Amino acid sequence: MSSTTGGTAVRPAWHELPGELRDGLGHLLGDIVSAHVQTGGFTPGLAVRLTIRTGEKTFVKGIPTGHILAARYRTEAQVAHALPDRAPAPRLRWYGQLAGWEVLAFDDLDGRHPDLSPHSPDIPRVVETVASLAEALTPCPLPDAPPAAAELGGFVHGWRALAAAPPADLDAWPRENLNRLADLETHWLDVADGDTLLHGDVNRANLLVNPAGVWLVDWAQPVRGAPWIDVADLVPHLILAGHTPADAEQVLARVPTWHGTDPDTLTSYAVVFAGYWTRMSRSPAPPGVPNLRPYQARAAHAAIRWIAHRTAWT
Repeated sequence: MSSTTGGTAVRPAWHELPGELRDGLGHLLGDIVSAHVQTGGFTPGLAVRLTIRTGEKTFVKGIPTGHILAARYRTEAQVAHALPDRAPAPRLRWYGQLAGWEVLAFDDLDGRHPDLSPHSPDIPRVVETVASLAEALTPCPLPDAPPAAAELGGFVHGWRALAAAPPADLDAWPRENLNRLADLETHWLDVADGDTLLHGDVNRANLLVNPAGVWLVDWAQPVRGAPWIDVADLVPHLILAGHTPADAEQVLARVPTWHGTDPDTLTSYAVVFAGYWTRMSRSPAPPGVPNLRPYQARAAHAAIRWIAHRTAWT
């Protein structure tokens, strides 16, 4: 699975990996003749495209079993096993522990991340794929997936905390509307639950495009919820790619789960993610991921523009 979004995480080079891990992968997959480390994403784990002597390619990701993010890799493996064949996701070939690492090996997808800028021919394909997830993933195929409201409500928030201690560098518009933003950031939770398996992190870095279709990767944050959530996640990323908020919403105008969702719910969802990103962008950078906080600051700015469009607050 190729990555062309630019470096966001500090990933280990192939030669830096423990020899026991490299040897284990060779025994598992075959005689490895090339290894191309991928630089995108937001974790410091291994992400590499391996080619064996027969020419077959495999995408391998992994992280030490004691790492704070190791549980996400185990979750991703559980999701990959549960996904139906018609889900637009790469097939998991193998999962297990090698040399003290959690390791997942997937079918390699020779693709690129989509262009989400205005008028891009990739956009209709991306929207169609994300909109079709509900059909493939309802009822939820992962019995242990946590309910969306309980799972997301526990950490996706920000404005109330920021209102209690406003940062000195907070922009004027959110500062002047802090209390109103705090009041709105939980309303969407009332209609967040459902029986669809949600990807939970739909963004350009987790989408790949090739002639066969559009694919979603990195299923490490699954929840059971309402299908409008994955669709709405596209909006701030379209704004980041150059769309106005109105144009970004228009891209989704024909998606039933978008136009069938109460407008106040969508406004509350825009509010909560803007608050979450604004809060998190002010946190220390996680080890090995020096560019995550600047990305979250840009995402927060895009989501704040979305809120301002929806509310027309001055």
